[in-house]
Amino acid sequence: MKYSIVLLAFALFLGGCETRSISDSGYRNPYGGGRPDNPLYKGELSEMDILGAASREEATGANIAKALEVAVAPKLKRGDRVILIQSGAPVPDSAMLEETTRYFDVAPFSGIPPTEKTGLADSLRLRAAQGGYRFIVCYWGVLESAQKDKEGKAVSWVPILGTFVPDQKQEMRIRLKALLLDVGSGGWKMLTPEVHSDSGYNSRWSREATDQDLVSSLKEKGYKSLVAELVK
Repeated sequence: MKYSIVLLAFALFLGGCETRSISDSGYRNPYGGGRPDNPLYKGELSEMDILGAASREEATGANIAKALEVAVAPKLKRGDRVILIQSGAPVPDSAMLEETTRYFDVAPFSGIPPTEKTGLADSLRLRAAQGGYRFIVCYWGVLESAQKDKEGKAVSWVPILGTFVPDQKQEMRIRLKALLLDVGSGGWKMLTPEVHSDSGYNSRWSREATDQDLVSSLKEKGYKSLVAELVK
């Protein structure tokens, strides 16, 4: 009996938590009802989609040792020409574009994963070179959120002056990472900016608005931190 109660409590806890991509960050009601899926979201790119997978013939001990000897982490300078990709999105978020264009000459590319990925990395590097873009930046991100009911929720639905008393606290954080690739040499490095978090109280009628306000705020903070890492 006690074991069943623990499982039920754990299931209820999970029901108030969620993780979603920054490229599919619309509101979801954790207690049911939901919202239509983003029709443009088809999943994420992987790191190997950008870097390319080495064949068995290429991945030898000798080649690995040689690569380590000549490996140099790429470094961006202000004014560099950069192809910018947000994994899972047709174009990078406007907040990220605004921040990156302050420092670099940016070409936004689609991050929607294609059905056929064979040769994707080589094709991407070739097209970048043909356009005179020396670097590719692809970034990923997740939003993690949890809802906590306030004590006295049962009586918090009473309207006061046309509004409703907040009955729930939503906590959210954003985790980002970016892959910086040198088009010419193939050298790369991974960047992981600081994690930002925020929270807000809401009522039954303000859940979606509060959620999306948190999403926008955290994306703005996260993107500024990510670009600061690129500029560093």
